[in-house]
Amino acid sequence: MIFNHLFTAVAAAVVYLTLQAVESAPISPKSSKISKRDLLLPWAPVADEMNGTHLLNNNDVDTGTTKRSYILLSQPRSYYDGMNACSTMGEAGYIFIPGTIGGLDFISLLNKNSAAQPEVNAYTQYWVYNAVPGVFSNCLAANKATGSTDWISCSTLLPTVCYNSVMRRVLLFDDTSRQIKVNAPVGQIQGWRDQNAFRFLGIPYAEAPVGDLRWAAPVAKANFTTTWNAIDYGHICPQTAQSLGIFPAIEDYLEMSATQQEDCLNLNVYTPSLKGQGQKLLPVMMYIHGGSFDSYSGSVIIFEPGNLVSRGGVVVVTINYRLGMLGFFENTSNWSRSFIPGNQAIHDQILALKWIQKNIAAFGGDPDQVTVFGESAGATSLRAMLSAPCAFGLYKNIAGESDPINIPFSTPAIAGQSSSFFMAALGCNATDLVCARSKSMNDILEAQLVSDNETLSQNIWTTYAMIQRPVADGSLLPADFSDLVKSGQYNTEANIMWGTNHDEAGFIILTEFPNVIPITTPNVTYDMFMTPSRASQIMNSPAYKLDPTDPDTVRDTFTRFGTDYYFFCPLRYLSREIAQSGHKRTWNFRFRKGRDTPFLPGNYCSMNTGRVCHTAEIQTVFASGSAIPLRSQTGDDARFARQVVDRWTTFAKTGNPNPQPGQVGFETENPDVTSVQWAPYDASNTILELNTTSAMSINNDPYGGCTWLESSFPYEFTLQNSS
Repeated sequence: MIFNHLFTAVAAAVVYLTLQAVESAPISPKSSKISKRDLLLPWAPVADEMNGTHLLNNNDVDTGTTKRSYILLSQPRSYYDGMNACSTMGEAGYIFIPGTIGGLDFISLLNKNSAAQPEVNAYTQYWVYNAVPGVFSNCLAANKATGSTDWISCSTLLPTVCYNSVMRRVLLFDDTSRQIKVNAPVGQIQGWRDQNAFRFLGIPYAEAPVGDLRWAAPVAKANFTTTWNAIDYGHICPQTAQSLGIFPAIEDYLEMSATQQEDCLNLNVYTPSLKGQGQKLLPVMMYIHGGSFDSYSGSVIIFEPGNLVSRGGVVVVTINYRLGMLGFFENTSNWSRSFIPGNQAIHDQILALKWIQKNIAAFGGDPDQVTVFGESAGATSLRAMLSAPCAFGLYKNIAGESDPINIPFSTPAIAGQSSSFFMAALGCNATDLVCARSKSMNDILEAQLVSDNETLSQNIWTTYAMIQRPVADGSLLPADFSDLVKSGQYNTEANIMWGTNHDEAGFIILTEFPNVIPITTPNVTYDMFMTPSRASQIMNSPAYKLDPTDPDTVRDTFTRFGTDYYFFCPLRYLSREIAQSGHKRTWNFRFRKGRDTPFLPGNYCSMNTGRVCHTAEIQTVFASGSAIPLRSQTGDDARFARQVVDRWTTFAKTGNPNPQPGQVGFETENPDVTSVQWAPYDASNTILELNTTSAMSINNDPYGGCTWLESSFPYEFTLQNSS
């Protein structure tokens, strides 16, 4: 997600005024200031003792429809024990009229909701509710088989359904009063629930990477000795965007007022189901955020996964990892890799996956069914996951969005040069780690900006979006991903689903070219990213001719070339290489519809232009388009979000984005999913064009851009590859 350098002072001022209107002093998670949401309630129930707690919601992700949310307590109990269990969860049971189902939809939900399957089918047909007991010690229950109600003995042992009366969490408004504890291998953790998910926030997976651990490999967090407070988000990793004057208000707003600290290696777990003993665990999806490897975190509001969790029946984990020079400080003095490993950010991500392997079952997740998904820099991280042998056993599926895949991994030489620039900017000798580790965080961020500028001036083809990136160090990452694809040394066992947006590079237009450029302007648009000779070659190519009938042809041609060159065509090329090697489990997509990213200038890339630029798909993937107040998700936006959520979670469940026979979930009844068979990638360039009504396409290169690039204009992963 290439957010850096794109926010305007006007937008920052708008957000700042919004914050002032909502609260005069935003509360920082984990801060010393006490608020109701910081308090752990001592009477919170323990998930183990409830022995099966599932949230059921008729979630169509449409903010215009009424949602009914229930809690299913699957352990059989008598009527009175069931009502006590509801009370323990902070709820009453459901009251309805004898003889009817009272308009409830929970029985149909049981048949659709994969979070509560398959254990619900093993129970008797009666589901106990909170109704006034009748005569002769009988109580009212719902008959699962008939959909009506019956009077039965109050001592009958049945599962219990309770209200789930809390609101859906949105930015700045959440009710954390319904808390619950889980006993994980790392220790007891206390979180809370909303309408859609149980939430456990700010859980550290590594010790603070400070002092002697600054630039070292991450060290797994020691077990907790007391209950961990997972009510609030943890600190976010230091980032250069927040060090610039116009950004703090927006970043503070989007990051839930989470403060920056080096002690930032934490993760957030969202689950629809805390499983009981012997119950089937749910697929897990770990999200790696974008932000050019120098900004953002797992707590950004557009990554709000409540709808993804609720509708999809999956456990979602979002993570923080070290950014910028803290995450990619390279070995400049022949230090041992065990001392200064480089690729610190990728080591962090792998340690988070190991935390999942060890702990996620306590949250209802299956460690043997892990999907890693991410966008932009997060998708570049997925390239690293596919390249690092030590990560291969930690996941099954990869789902990447908008990876600028033409930009190869860095080399030790380039990364080492960047680190040398950084040390000089710090005022430290290149070998003096004691000096560097003594510097303040402001010193680090200021030196990183200097280093980034010097590095970019010598490697302009990387663009400012990928100055810091994974390094093919011969250790963690044996070679560039493109080389590993050709040699078959990537993770060939992984299922892969990846793709782009139709107008990715239009995102750069927002600040670089805010006004229409006359057709007579020289090749300045391409000189930004490559030598003048290569820029001239593009402008004179048959595939990227200017169209005199288009009044915005310079910017439109730039967008088309940038999208083709950095995103779409190299992804097709590498997908074809993978398919030709015999790997038949790769699915490609292209977004033709999206949502405007909040607070970005909305002219060139606005949805009303028909362009789908970089970041425009994120809110659809998470179905988070209404998480920010005053924004809605209705009509075709909700319909499209349902389709994408159903595809992504189907892939997480089965390793295939098409629903499979016997699969349980909302996706099996979604005609936008079931009516289109998504074909795996093959030599005809099969791609699913994602739109309100999606369709497969083949040989989708109408202007011949990919054909020209592959024959006349070598990709950067070829030109810049030392091998």
